[in-house]
Amino acid sequence: MKEPRMAVDRLENMVASTEASLKQVMRLMDANAIGVVFISDADGVLCGVITDGDIRRAFLAGANVDQPCKPHLRKSFTAGRAGAPRNENLALMSRRILHLPLVDEAGRLVDYLSWKDMWHVPLVSPSLSGNELRYVEECITTGWISSQGQFIQRFETMTRDFIGSQYALSTANGTLSLQLAIQALDIGPGDEVIVPNFTFGASANAVMQRGATPVFADIDSLTWTLDPDAVEALVGPRTKAIMPVHIYGQACDMDPLMDIARRHGLKVIEDCAEALGAEYKGRRIGSIGDVGCFSFFANKIITTGEGGLVTVNDPQLFERLRLLRDHGVKPERRYWHLEPGTNCRMTNLQAALGVAQMERVDEFLALRDRLAERYDAELAGIPGITPHRTANWGRKVCWLYSVEVDPAQFGMDRDTLLGALRELGVEARPVFPALDDQPAFAGSRTGKVPSSRRLGHNGLSLPTGNEMSVIEVVRVAEALRTLCRAR
Repeated sequence: MKEPRMAVDRLENMVASTEASLKQVMRLMDANAIGVVFISDADGVLCGVITDGDIRRAFLAGANVDQPCKPHLRKSFTAGRAGAPRNENLALMSRRILHLPLVDEAGRLVDYLSWKDMWHVPLVSPSLSGNELRYVEECITTGWISSQGQFIQRFETMTRDFIGSQYALSTANGTLSLQLAIQALDIGPGDEVIVPNFTFGASANAVMQRGATPVFADIDSLTWTLDPDAVEALVGPRTKAIMPVHIYGQACDMDPLMDIARRHGLKVIEDCAEALGAEYKGRRIGSIGDVGCFSFFANKIITTGEGGLVTVNDPQLFERLRLLRDHGVKPERRYWHLEPGTNCRMTNLQAALGVAQMERVDEFLALRDRLAERYDAELAGIPGITPHRTANWGRKVCWLYSVEVDPAQFGMDRDTLLGALRELGVEARPVFPALDDQPAFAGSRTGKVPSSRRLGHNGLSLPTGNEMSVIEVVRVAEALRTLCRAR
């Protein structure tokens, strides 16, 4: 937490005189973007505070923009003491007092304390307060730190049972899980895999790393998930698989996608990186298609630092995945390679983290449900902010709470809003840009993709994490309200 700085430049665009007009005050509010201006007399003594709400009420009462602000300011206000202990001033702040003027002994305004000086709300923060340290210490003290050890099997068993698949195989990261699945399904040069145009680039990268070609299909504009009609239109003679991505915790509409796959003899690779625990019609994602692929990067619902998982129901496919994951070596004969494989094994250290995380997965998911519910309530009524919709076919989990911004209604575009939130201490980030717009995927076959392009320009993700509190959701929402009012 920063100490208040006694600096004149801190008060730029924050102070007006008692003779200032409402128009002049509004210009200052537009410049400071926090919806409040402090009013001082000719000697610098603080006389009152005026907010954007006070100005709205003045206009409703018949005032015009050229009238003085003085009759409309709040003469009863809360101010802190410059040079007072920090905690004393912080105690004066609340949800209603977000910007506290600081005055000297004569009552002159010398600085102010803003919530952006007090709080930083990170985009995501993992919770490592369970058995993580104890289990990692056990790995170190026993010497089992590489790709063998009891935690690997424990982690695979826990995730398999949680997801509801027949088999689970841990990997070094989520992208390698996708590559391993593509190789095990014999997809390679000359083949095509239909991928949503709205997803993180790893989905398409994994296809290209195996020599195959991604084909980009559009998404449903409400659920943001792969549109089955768009997929059907792109199936061709070279199509080998469909890769539904359960985006931002929302399961894809799997029944029509599985029907398309069955009719055309295609494989289905579920990209589950962002949706551990999400459900489709009573089944958890990762147990529906031919293969499910998960990521446990630090920003995911559970984390192993890096790390991934492949889930399958077919015993023969599982054996092939296990073979390819370990250099293609025959399990019963050391150093005897049956086919070219790779090494994408998870370490026992990573798995130790994963076991501790899986012990709390239900707790994490319940917390994220509460965060999403509070976001829904707090953001309701803010013009130009449309939350990612929950589909009616199963449970959505809250990976990153994400919204679409309508610049015309909100008053600023997505990128401007991201910068303004950062100034208020809120770390947000853009959603994934459309893949077909990016240089790495130039030349790939693409259908009509208006929804993914629009969302890629207008979507953003708000802070969500296993260490986040509901109070922080309120602060994020208040920041959005403040910025909307100011613009």
